[in-house]
Amino acid sequence: GYGVYADGAYAVAIWEEFELYAQEQSQPVPRWDVPVFDSGLGLALLWVVALVTVFLFQDRFPGLEDRFCNSSLALIDGGEWWRPLTGLFLHADFQHLLGNIAIGGLFCVLVASSVGPRLGWGLILTSGVIGNVLTAFIHYPDSFLSLGASTATFGALGILVGSGALQAWRSRSYRKLGGALIPIAAGGILLGWWGAGGPRTDVLAHVTGFGAGLVLGWAASGVQRRREAGPGGEAGARGS
Repeated sequence: GYGVYADGAYAVAIWEEFELYAQEQSQPVPRWDVPVFDSGLGLALLWVVALVTVFLFQDRFPGLEDRFCNSSLALIDGGEWWRPLTGLFLHADFQHLLGNIAIGGLFCVLVASSVGPRLGWGLILTSGVIGNVLTAFIHYPDSFLSLGASTATFGALGILVGSGALQAWRSRSYRKLGGALIPIAAGGILLGWWGAGGPRTDVLAHVTGFGAGLVLGWAASGVQRRREAGPGGEAGARGS
């Protein structure tokens, strides 16, 4: 129902544009709807209770830190495999504990809202453990001790970035990629403000935790998309 009036010299170019447009419209365009999950506040509160309880036990049993903190020699030479996990629940002082609960809790809830509470918390703890293991191996054979949940906190940041980056890549959307870069900027600010200063700050563990979270977030988001797509193809794919 429309007519196009133009100089005859441009007719070939105009028809080429119409043909390209028709070809684009004939191809299915994947549409990625961002899933919305429960924030998992119950699991977050359970995590807070666990951190506070362990901290109170640290006051009653001073040897708890030495027995369960992350240790390069105890892990590799002694085979004490639990240390990269248990070290995430120990803290040096109340300020250390409060910082991890306040800042880490925020990013952990965002992860739960992005990929689901149970999967999200599983990924967060896994990224923290992997970060601690990598840190121990990098420091070995030197004696190295560390504790605190900040490795998992930076793992949560990595999960957010990895998941968002995959969504942007699949959608071929620079706008969504920009949204995925927001956690990177937040992580940079957080690292400079809270995670990169002081002689007792384990910067390497923050970096390895973030890297582990980045890989896990990308992989988990990819698996989630394939499950949503099912055997029929792309999730949310639509025709012209």
